[in-house]
Amino acid sequence: MTRVDALRWIVLPFTLATLVLAAPEAYAQSAEAEVLFREGRKLIKAGRLEPGCDKLEASEKLESSVGTLLNLGDCREKLGRYASAWAAFRKAEATAKVQGRDEKRRNEASKRAMVLESKLSQLVIMVPGRVSGLVIKRDDEVVDTAMWNTPLPLDPDTYSVVAEAPGYKTWRTEVTVGTKLRRVVVTVPTLERAPVAVKPEPLAPTTLPTVVVPPPPVTATLVVEKQRSPSMWTKSRKVALGIGIVGVAAAGTGVYFGMRSRDLEDRSNEVCPTALCDDADALRDNDRAQTAARNANILYVAGGVALATSAVIWLVGGPDKEVRIVPSVGADRAGVSLGGTF
Repeated sequence: MTRVDALRWIVLPFTLATLVLAAPEAYAQSAEAEVLFREGRKLIKAGRLEPGCDKLEASEKLESSVGTLLNLGDCREKLGRYASAWAAFRKAEATAKVQGRDEKRRNEASKRAMVLESKLSQLVIMVPGRVSGLVIKRDDEVVDTAMWNTPLPLDPDTYSVVAEAPGYKTWRTEVTVGTKLRRVVVTVPTLERAPVAVKPEPLAPTTLPTVVVPPPPVTATLVVEKQRSPSMWTKSRKVALGIGIVGVAAAGTGVYFGMRSRDLEDRSNEVCPTALCDDADALRDNDRAQTAARNANILYVAGGVALATSAVIWLVGGPDKEVRIVPSVGADRAGVSLGGTF
């Protein structure tokens, strides 16, 4: 290889690299974005601005370009959507500035945006009182906290503003932004606490009424065997003595309840001498007096029966005599029957 050939292989790569770096930046738009762009332009020329804008917007989302943004801004301006048109022109200006090779379209975008600034309508969402977890939404789109209390350019339309936070009642309103009133202010009030759900207390168990069933009649037989002892204190007489003591005790207790009943009745009559009475203490004393009287009558009868039975057993229960005692007790009766050999 000669010196000339060697020098040629050294210089050639550097020459190619220099040409590539010096060439202007190529720009290739995707096929989908290009088709949408052309369809949008065709619809706009036919006077169908609304669907034409939609096609251009779809093309711009697939692949953004200065030309698409300029056409989109022009279409939105013709529809009266000044805020959306202004945003498209500003984005076209920034994109052209970054690319740095299309000064003419950059100046056009800047000029069109400046003209629209005097026509912009603005919405200010004022949030004077903030609570934990507060979220502000405009048409279901979350408004960043940095945008609160700041004029935001919007297209003329009716918007819903919602404020919500965990544990608080949701607040919402609707506001109309028009072309005549250039700035609309909405103030979000301090949210109210949501009511706390109270757990219901368990129901108290239902108490069923108590039914008193009288005991069935009880019949018992007490047999006192024939006494052969010559002593006067036979088993029958010992039983008679025990029954007599019980009878005396029952009668004595009956006397106590009788006196108690009289005292309570006298005290009740002092407060309420007539049949009609509304004094709670007097009514309670009257009820207690009736209960004491009923107990006294029962004890009088039981004591009398016991004493009579004791006397009979004592008389017939002497030596060489056999006595059979059969007590009978029921729900509404009490008594004894005697039998034996005398």
